[in-house]
Amino acid sequence: MRSAGEATRDRILAAAKEEFARHGLAGARINRIAAEARASKDRLYAYFASKEELFAAVTAQWTLETTTETALRGDDLPGYVGRLFDNYVAHPENARLQEWADLEAPDVMSENDIRSRTFRPKIEEIRRGQAAGHIDHSWNASELLLVITEIARTLSRPGAGKVSRTSAQRRLTAVESVRRLIASS
Repeated sequence: MRSAGEATRDRILAAAKEEFARHGLAGARINRIAAEARASKDRLYAYFASKEELFAAVTAQWTLETTTETALRGDDLPGYVGRLFDNYVAHPENARLQEWADLEAPDVMSENDIRSRTFRPKIEEIRRGQAAGHIDHSWNASELLLVITEIARTLSRPGAGKVSRTSAQRRLTAVESVRRLIASS
């Protein structure tokens, strides 16, 4: 059974996720988050010392959830992109949060940044896939991860390309693009 404090913290995180997805870190307002979470600003600050700390907690939550749900494997990068596409379609706020995090984060992430901690194992998995011959070895693993993430994120948007294509068609395009992208020459 969850305590009232845990329920309040969860409501704050949920409200903050929506606010940050809509407005980013700079545009988000603590007043709106507190009102949406049915919590006072004092209660919010009891859990999170600053708006930046709250943004970091939201980022950690969606990053870990998405990483768990999508599971990148070096022997199936197209499958990963399909799962990531599905996650973005089911949770479009995750795609927007990632865009805001990319825009508002420092140029160089610290070793302790949650994105760094989830990025490193994915890079290693891509390198394993390269060593096993599943992924063209000429790719820089970090750059490849950025490219395939952007393919999934861009094509997951209903208006992607301003062409009326179904989600299933756009998903197929994302998966097939990555399959061709990683094929050894």
